[in-house]
Amino acid sequence: MRRPLIGLGVAAMLVFGLAGCSGDDGAQGPQGPAGPAGPQGPAGPAGPPGPSGATSVTLTPTTDPQVFANLQMVATVTSVAVPSTGADAGKPVVKFKLATTDGLPIVGYGQTSKSATATVASYPNLAFSLAKMVPSPDAREPSKWVNYIVTTVPTTTAAAAPTRPSTDNTGTLVDNKDGTYQYTFYRNVVAMKDTVAGMTVSAPNNKADLGDLTYEPNLAHRLSIQLSGNAPGTGTNTPNAVQTTAGVPLKNPVDVLYDFIPATGATAPSGREMADNKNCNTCHQVLGGQPGGNEDAQVAAFHGGSRNTIQYCVVCHTEQRKYGRTEAAFDSTNTFTPAGVNTYKLYGWSIGNARSFLHKVHLGEMLAMKGYNYAGVGFNHTRYPQDIRNCDKCHDSLNAATPQASNWKKFPAAESCGACHDGINFATGKGVTLADALDGKTSTTVYPGGLAHPAGPQPTNGACAICHTEANIDAYHRPVTPPNAGNSLLPGGTNSNTNAAWIASNQNRLPAGAIKVTYDVKSVSLNSARKPVMVFRILQNGARKDLNVFASAATNPATGQKEIWDNFMGAPSVYFVYAVPQDGIATPAEFNATSSVYLRSLWNGTATGTSAGTLTGPDADGYYTATITGITVPTNATMLTGGLGYSYNVRTTLPLTQTNLPDYPAAPSTVPTPPLTAGMPNATGGLIVIAPNKQVVASGFTGRRAIVEEAKCNACHQELGAFTEDAFHGGQRNDATTCAWCHTPNRTSSGWTADSTGFVHSIHAAGVLNPYAANGKFYTWHAVSADNGYWAIGYPGILNNCEGCHAAGMYDYSAAASAAAAPNRLFRTVATGTFDASSSTAFTFSPWITTGFNYGAGPSFSATTQAITQGAATTLVTSPTTTVCLSCHVSPSAQSHMTGNGGSVYAPRGGGTTPNAGVVESCSICHGPGRVAPIAEAHSIK
Repeated sequence: MRRPLIGLGVAAMLVFGLAGCSGDDGAQGPQGPAGPAGPQGPAGPAGPPGPSGATSVTLTPTTDPQVFANLQMVATVTSVAVPSTGADAGKPVVKFKLATTDGLPIVGYGQTSKSATATVASYPNLAFSLAKMVPSPDAREPSKWVNYIVTTVPTTTAAAAPTRPSTDNTGTLVDNKDGTYQYTFYRNVVAMKDTVAGMTVSAPNNKADLGDLTYEPNLAHRLSIQLSGNAPGTGTNTPNAVQTTAGVPLKNPVDVLYDFIPATGATAPSGREMADNKNCNTCHQVLGGQPGGNEDAQVAAFHGGSRNTIQYCVVCHTEQRKYGRTEAAFDSTNTFTPAGVNTYKLYGWSIGNARSFLHKVHLGEMLAMKGYNYAGVGFNHTRYPQDIRNCDKCHDSLNAATPQASNWKKFPAAESCGACHDGINFATGKGVTLADALDGKTSTTVYPGGLAHPAGPQPTNGACAICHTEANIDAYHRPVTPPNAGNSLLPGGTNSNTNAAWIASNQNRLPAGAIKVTYDVKSVSLNSARKPVMVFRILQNGARKDLNVFASAATNPATGQKEIWDNFMGAPSVYFVYAVPQDGIATPAEFNATSSVYLRSLWNGTATGTSAGTLTGPDADGYYTATITGITVPTNATMLTGGLGYSYNVRTTLPLTQTNLPDYPAAPSTVPTPPLTAGMPNATGGLIVIAPNKQVVASGFTGRRAIVEEAKCNACHQELGAFTEDAFHGGQRNDATTCAWCHTPNRTSSGWTADSTGFVHSIHAAGVLNPYAANGKFYTWHAVSADNGYWAIGYPGILNNCEGCHAAGMYDYSAAASAAAAPNRLFRTVATGTFDASSSTAFTFSPWITTGFNYGAGPSFSATTQAITQGAATTLVTSPTTTVCLSCHVSPSAQSHMTGNGGSVYAPRGGGTTPNAGVVESCSICHGPGRVAPIAEAHSIK
């Protein structure tokens, strides 16, 4: 069997999330919610006085907590020195500046707190750390960070002792009252090696696990500063560390990183810059979470949000994190035992090392080992929103900020490769591969007494590159999704709406010989007879490529038929969408009508009925003209838009697929029954390089408002529709702005709306809805079992940050196009027909419907009449704005609020032309722009 979520479609690998990373393995320093990520650049010159004439911002112990919480700071390190003489010899001295983003100096930052058992006061809003970069002795061993801050601060009840990497905030801070500060560390980093050596420890503590702590001033070092935590006087940030009021966190904590050479004081690159925080935030938006944000809305939050920079992570998440940890035990099924026990160390390596931790948490359910528990984080329950082999997503070799981004393939090392390939103990060569583990196999069943690593034991990294060259590492990590084993072109397969071919989802890292296909739509229009017309061409690797002439085309050996291109089978579809009057609305704001034709059928003359048409061309520039003659677009149609792509049914509209690559062979289907579709390619395999759908608004028409931005979706998904082992719509419906073409307000499934505004929000929010789901049920649309569905997904960003997907102003009615559309939005159909309680898929039914009752037929578009047939009065509908809000806010009180203010939740459509007896939502009275509770106020990163 395959991994648990195979067959779930988009749910299988849509998004991944973490339950939280409390990081209980070591002191964390002051905690606070996350804010804008990334190292801070130098502060600019002080700006002009503010409105009150102030030339600085001064903080005191009695400053209003909200003033502190709203600070937006820029921190700049001016120097770091490690004195060799004097009372502070060996203790790093840091000089830095604090200013507002407007350039006003900040004075008075850094109040102290001292608990009853503390021997020295701490600075709850500051945390410093220092680590050295130990370079690779040769290309066969990875370079590594070693942190010096590895001792605790003594208390009145406990002496100082070794610990995992931590932070320093009990030193001495000098405020120069002009926005400049000087901090002297509490710890002596020069003496740290001897200090630790002189301490007595007991098992499982092993001081050797803390590495070589020798102070080496000629190596690159990284200073980190964290400005975060609760406002003075709130939480435990009080003079005596006793809480009397709730904590009020700094909303925009700051991580400062400063790489330098202590021997000279000069800044210097670390030599190990492999990932840029900007890449992390394309999915996470704010790495670590939003400060003080709703926990349900940010399942990927960690460290209270105060550590939000990947370059900070590596300073503490070093191999030193294995200090005090024991080897994780596992059984013959590759499952850690006993269940629930923390797994901090495997094969002698720290799982908390950044290179191990980050790879494992992203590989998630595909890991070979099961039952991970790292400080409450269950790696096996996370999911990744694109193909995990798209290593460039994080390790971007084209980014000047990450000159070592290609190290993952240039310098193979067991510790790094083992982070993902976790089933193999490279010291012994035994274990289980990822592929075998995904097939449900174990080391016992696959390699009894044998080797999972063909080269045998590999106790060091010296010989890795002999077999694992840069070229073959890169090849094995190409993001290519395999054919779905359940596709209906395979014997026993039943799914026609999936991929029968391999799918390459990153056009910058294609397999050798793969051809990149691009759709070029020049124009869309109606001719004088109101027949839809598209002028287009299709490019190969950016160059014009004419279609074969049908009469003289050669037969493709993979299909036994003529195809539009040599070495290809299948084709895209020519698609047109528009809106016609419905529910008393003359110009609906949503599409509800469509007409299309499979280009291959148009090319070979087999298109008939309402899909009948003509294809002429090419013209001098290689453009063809496709006309659908089987329909006449009515004069009351609006928003007419045409697009090219979209084909994905493997029986009737096989996507355009390359067939001449030996590594991705294509062959005629061997399905005996039911009969294959006559005249169609009917072949499996081959390679599809995802060609982005292309759409153009017809001349003389105004297109549908642009609600989401495709680039934002693909910032997480790379190419929408393809994942490591699964795909939805065969990867062919890959433009989020066109989901609304088919997922219209009239589409429903299992008692849920299949409208794009409903299901897209619900899928992304499903992981946080469980506690509030009506009748205790989850969002079960398209679940594969009663315990396996979208609710297993966690969104990696901040769920209430609507602009993570949406264009500004298009979700809160502040944009003119959004406001104009509001009165013309259609009610969403949510229930039609009869739901059989005895059905094997009854677990997918919405909790709002009643089984056994016939709700009647819903509204439908007729291509022949070009009109909408009104839905039965008994069908259920949800009003448009409520549909969106209900995707996240499903508690009984939230529903009551919506229905009490004009919203409809699974209400009978009713008779007449207006659904639900003409009920009108009044949401904008309170939630519109500039109102008492505007949508944008609660749905943005502050």
